[in-house]
Amino acid sequence: MKIFRKGMFYGDVARRRRVGAIELAELQPTVPEHEVEAHSHDDAHFVLVLAGKYISSAHGMPKVCASPALIYNPPGTTHRDCFRGLEGRFFTVSIPAAAIAGRALPTHALRSDALSERHAYALRNALQIDDDASALQIESGLETLLDSLQQRQRIERNDGPAWLARARDRLRDDCLQAPRIDELARLAGVHPVALARTFRRRYGRSPGEYLRECRLERAAALLRDRKRPLLDIAAAAGFSDQSHFSRAFRQHFGCTPTDYRRLR
Repeated sequence: MKIFRKGMFYGDVARRRRVGAIELAELQPTVPEHEVEAHSHDDAHFVLVLAGKYISSAHGMPKVCASPALIYNPPGTTHRDCFRGLEGRFFTVSIPAAAIAGRALPTHALRSDALSERHAYALRNALQIDDDASALQIESGLETLLDSLQQRQRIERNDGPAWLARARDRLRDDCLQAPRIDELARLAGVHPVALARTFRRRYGRSPGEYLRECRLERAAALLRDRKRPLLDIAAAAGFSDQSHFSRAFRQHFGCTPTDYRRLR
């Protein structure tokens, strides 16, 4: 089995840059799907799929992904991730295992959320600028990206009480229907005060804040359809009006829905 060292991928490099121990690159696939062998990566790395049909075994990925997606692969990942055909583009961020030691990051390959994806696009934009200010931007941007992934890992991991996971899953899986706190507490089988207190202590946000984040994740996915009006997306994501949606989106993602759409 092939072992890929830092920055090695099946692709031609269109642009590459190293900042300290970090390596960023934008590439095009060069190996057809049927020729890609199982291989292992020494480093931790992100793969931001920019174009093409991508096949990945990462958790949360569809069988064939034809839209932008951000995948995190921890050190030692073994897979056969590849493009279907050679008409793709992807951006990578490679990080030595030693540089993330001690962080509570996922231990398996997974698709990252829309907020992490937005931070990855910011890093890709910084790759295009070659000056000392952009080097600082890349280092701080990677910290922001890793922190975002770590926060999401804190929410999604299953090491908390089963009743708390039931409440969280209800909010995530049916985010368009907002429950009352007593309804959520009945589902969990605990007192509303205990639910609210434990939820915030473990996840760093209230149930209502988490519900809104789930709606914003849904909205970010819908923004991939560039022809769909923002008013329709706001309604489909559970927001009462477009202005409320835009304010909440900017607060969470650090940009407007229109700016987020332009990143892609």
